[in-house]
Amino acid sequence: MTSPAGVGSLAALLLWLAMPVPGNAQVDAFRFDSTRVPVGSLYEYLKSNRDGTHPSPVSLYVARIDRIESLKWSPGDTTATLVVAELDWDRFSVRRFESWGLAKGAVPELRATLEADPSGAGVRISFQPDSLITVTAWPWHSYDFDFASLNLAMAHLLEPESPFRFERVDVVYEGPPPNFADLGSVGVRFVAREERLGRQTRLYELSGPGLSDRRGNLWTAVDGGYLVEFELPFPDEPGFTDVRFRLQSVAEISPADWEAYKRERIGDL
Repeated sequence: MTSPAGVGSLAALLLWLAMPVPGNAQVDAFRFDSTRVPVGSLYEYLKSNRDGTHPSPVSLYVARIDRIESLKWSPGDTTATLVVAELDWDRFSVRRFESWGLAKGAVPELRATLEADPSGAGVRISFQPDSLITVTAWPWHSYDFDFASLNLAMAHLLEPESPFRFERVDVVYEGPPPNFADLGSVGVRFVAREERLGRQTRLYELSGPGLSDRRGNLWTAVDGGYLVEFELPFPDEPGFTDVRFRLQSVAEISPADWEAYKRERIGDL
């Protein structure tokens, strides 16, 4: 979908963001370009509350053109979480992911899986084995996954300074056990270009029912499209009160070096 012509006021923009969107409409905001997938890149982030408390490193590695791996770990800890995601570049969403528990000296433990249903109607997740979680619009992205799939998708926007939407499909932690649900659409609106963390970035405002009508900010690198920072006024998982997610470094490493990197963070896997 392209932005409506002549949107010149906040009221008109908010009206447009409230309009229903066909299931595949926002996929049209993207066009896949394999040269814009940074295979071999390691992005190191620091996740925390917005006041800097509860810091937690997150390392995102682009393993293949359709595979990313996210390692959540803490210095000195002997456990970590590894999420391995396969990307669907037709829908600019996750096709499948696996969540693994890693512990020093132990065999990796598969904790949960998610897979897109072949019908295209939604996704199935292992802790809700008999349920199809309907996805009402594509692409979808997960805040609980630190918007890692959105991180790679942003580089493929046809018009990176035009409004677009994605669906937030996520873990809901209200009562045991957690479940997974389509939480609604998130509108993304370009605000300005500015320097952030020493990089030239595009600042976007996030809003909409997928965020319970709250607002946040997200910055992407002008050169490369990857996430430089985002902040939202509510948590994505227990232990946080809100979230700030900030880039620390970018490096190019081999698959062998990535395996060594994971081992160095928590000891023998």
